[in-house]
Amino acid sequence: MRITALQPQRGNKRRVSVFLDGRFLFGLSLDTVAAAGLREGVEIDRAKLERIAREEQSYQARNYAFLLLSYKARTTAELSQRLTRKGFPPETIRETLDRLAELGMVNDEGYARQFVQDRISIGHKGRWRVRQELVKRGISREQAEAALAQAPDELAAARAVTGKYLERNRRLEPAVLKRRLYAFLARRGFSPDTIQQVLDEPEPEQ
Repeated sequence: MRITALQPQRGNKRRVSVFLDGRFLFGLSLDTVAAAGLREGVEIDRAKLERIAREEQSYQARNYAFLLLSYKARTTAELSQRLTRKGFPPETIRETLDRLAELGMVNDEGYARQFVQDRISIGHKGRWRVRQELVKRGISREQAEAALAQAPDELAAARAVTGKYLERNRRLEPAVLKRRLYAFLARRGFSPDTIQQVLDEPEPEQ
């Protein structure tokens, strides 16, 4: 079999259409074409065609993963789910994730530490809520616990949201206000001990 033409694709100048013995075979990125040493007139066998197809698939998977990571950091599990939905086979996904880990672009432990820091200090969420969110994103319970062990004190976060809640709901009867505040803090994932400590503190003078 012989490559008879490499034609630039109209919609994407970074891709070419490969023709084998006068018939269209498949589209490839310029990077894959260069890596495989393809050019018109080159003889090629089926084994090499299959290898090139796998290389192109890996190239597309990496590019898609790079695109996803350009928007925000993601866990290994999140990337795996997105690549699976895109139709990439398991072997290609594993290779892609391994390569991203080698490049330092995916690091579940680092992700978990930063996530915990941001959710508690900036998002004002409790440790229970943050733990659930980490597990939902595919972080193992061991990694989640390790990250939470280095987490900032949630008490400051609880005080911050409590202050805002009180400002908005001061017209409520004290007993009703306290009950609703407790439920509000619980929904944000604060522990019962933290909630009780905040409720027991005197309100700041107006």
